[in-house]
Amino acid sequence: MKTQLPMISRSSTFTAAFRRRERWLSGIFLCIVIFLVWCWVYSRTSLLAWRTPLSYGWDAWLDLGFAKAYMDGDIFPVAYKWVAHLNAPFSANWNDYPLTEEFIFASMGWLGKEVGVFAAANLMVLLAHLLAGLSFWYVGRELNYRPAFVFAGAILFAFSHYIFARNLQHIVLAYYWPVPLMLMVSWWAYSSVAIQIKSRKWLIAVMVAVISGTFNPYYTGMFLQFLGFAVLLHLARKQNHLISFPLLLFGMAITGFLIMNGDTLSYSWLHGENPLAVIRNLGSLENYALKIPELIFPPAYHRWHTWALYGQSHYFLDTMIKGEMGSPYLGIVGLIGLTWLMGAALYRLLQGRLQLIPVHAWQVLWILLYSLVGGINLLLGTFGFMLFRGTNRFSIVILAIALLFLVRQLSRKCSGKWVLPLACGITVIGLWDQLPPKVPAVQIQQTSGFVQSDRSFATELEAKIPLSSMVFQLPVADFPEIPPINKMGDYEHLRPYLFTQHLRYSYGTNKGRGDADWQIELSKLAPADMATKLEAYGFGAVMINRKGFEDKGIRLINELVNSNRPVIEDNGELIAIRLNPSAVPVLPKSPPAYSIGWSGNEGNQRWAVSKRAEITLWNNGNNPTAATIEFSLMTLKPRNIRIGVNNEILQNSSLGTSSSEVHFNLTSVILLPGQNSLFIETDVPPELPGNGDLRKISFGIKGFQYSLLDALRNKV
Repeated sequence: MKTQLPMISRSSTFTAAFRRRERWLSGIFLCIVIFLVWCWVYSRTSLLAWRTPLSYGWDAWLDLGFAKAYMDGDIFPVAYKWVAHLNAPFSANWNDYPLTEEFIFASMGWLGKEVGVFAAANLMVLLAHLLAGLSFWYVGRELNYRPAFVFAGAILFAFSHYIFARNLQHIVLAYYWPVPLMLMVSWWAYSSVAIQIKSRKWLIAVMVAVISGTFNPYYTGMFLQFLGFAVLLHLARKQNHLISFPLLLFGMAITGFLIMNGDTLSYSWLHGENPLAVIRNLGSLENYALKIPELIFPPAYHRWHTWALYGQSHYFLDTMIKGEMGSPYLGIVGLIGLTWLMGAALYRLLQGRLQLIPVHAWQVLWILLYSLVGGINLLLGTFGFMLFRGTNRFSIVILAIALLFLVRQLSRKCSGKWVLPLACGITVIGLWDQLPPKVPAVQIQQTSGFVQSDRSFATELEAKIPLSSMVFQLPVADFPEIPPINKMGDYEHLRPYLFTQHLRYSYGTNKGRGDADWQIELSKLAPADMATKLEAYGFGAVMINRKGFEDKGIRLINELVNSNRPVIEDNGELIAIRLNPSAVPVLPKSPPAYSIGWSGNEGNQRWAVSKRAEITLWNNGNNPTAATIEFSLMTLKPRNIRIGVNNEILQNSSLGTSSSEVHFNLTSVILLPGQNSLFIETDVPPELPGNGDLRKISFGIKGFQYSLLDALRNKV
């Protein structure tokens, strides 16, 4: 007896093939629409426009600087980051700066080799819009919502006000495309139906979890919180067998994060924490928190002038906490979706049917509780967990939830004949509401002129001094994240770096390690003496940003020129002055840095505020070098101490009372190339001194100095 095979209908096969083709075609059409709208908004319709960056200032200089380092081959993803073209005469240390999304900058830099870094930056911003739209479109189709509404939602998500506010300045935040995927996976994790291992859903979820860990920690952090609630939900339901799925996803996301931050974490573990690398405090957690009015009121340039003016006059101009104003605005369609969601949730709550409240509502409620001014994030900060400074950035997660809920409800409730007209209306109204004013041609020309001025300055400077020369930049500025120096903004010293190939600049190493503190001491000298020192170190030029000085650098420039050091290049803001570098340069000595466990400086002394305190010492040569270290220790009560370098004990000693100081003279101490840590440990914990000083202190140090043996010091 023959077994009959099931008959497959030709019509069903044709329907499946049509749906697959329709998905591909609608996805391609979505990309085309996003591309055309983006080019229209930013007026990127000419070669000049594409070669002009969307932004050229402040954080955009930082992002372009990151890309330049990848373009030059100085750094590579997930590896330690030493930038040879910065922090001359050494290399810039970027290992303390956490950069989870470094593939964005790596792609920008690698693409910049072919098309130029500015065109590459524009393309990467465009890609952020495209990926946001495609991600929303994929999730909507995966959840079987009506294609027309999914398409409309994808367009609006790709052109959120949030992404325009972030732009190239905060491109890592503009890459929020994983958010819809994270939401979909979190909803799968809440389900009471187990997802089979290695099934399609399981594979998609694992892939999304890993990807989430490699993008901005704000989005990853909220995803992890949602997964944590999935675990709690299954435990409350007594479905313990289901917690393995969200725990797996949690682990995969953490794994992705650890892979991308392994360089920073391992460097901190090996060399000690650098608390100044990225500064966070309670004030910033409050200042940059989410505010509900910012979700509702549009920016000043909005096309609905009456509503924009109302928001400005009744909120933005009057509020005391400014923060990152502007980016959280959800838009008219997003607000409709959020209002519908909250109304549906309230209706079910009043009915007493909590199980029917959409999961979207619970997620929005948690985001608000966590993110609002004075919310859970600030409470955690009071206990030292300052994880997220700008919780207003979670507004994009709220927008994704609101739009997905709106698309779901419209797909369920709208009759067939109204689907297309309503979807078109939503798209038109949403774009009218969310798109910023079209970038005028004159703005592109102004930015292009600014860029060309810097390009000409840098290329002329590189052409007029010897190959691979070092340039000392004034005023001396820390990196990264500092307030303006007079009228010079943060990251302005990166401007010439973007246009040169062989020059090395003094700016750009991460603050907090002390390896660039010699620059501060040097800049305090008289201009002629400073120039003489720089020449001994091998510098070929001094570059001065006039905006960094109250007198526009006139006194400094005149004194340098009068000491027979001529001007090389001058573009009105930046001026370069030639130096005569020594044929046999020496390396500058970096002063000691009181890195861990110390109070503030009190003249020639300071006190330790823990049982262990550390001082960073620098050997700027390439080989181990012997050093002599001298200092005196004092104490308020008797104690034993241990002194060592790089975890090797050098001496054990005892201290008496504060009336006597013990002098230490450590000779032939071997310092390894780069950073070394001198530590002092005591067996008695810090205590209040009892004289009204509210600090708990242990021992004090004064008269600290160290010197390297010149015979062993390495030359440049």
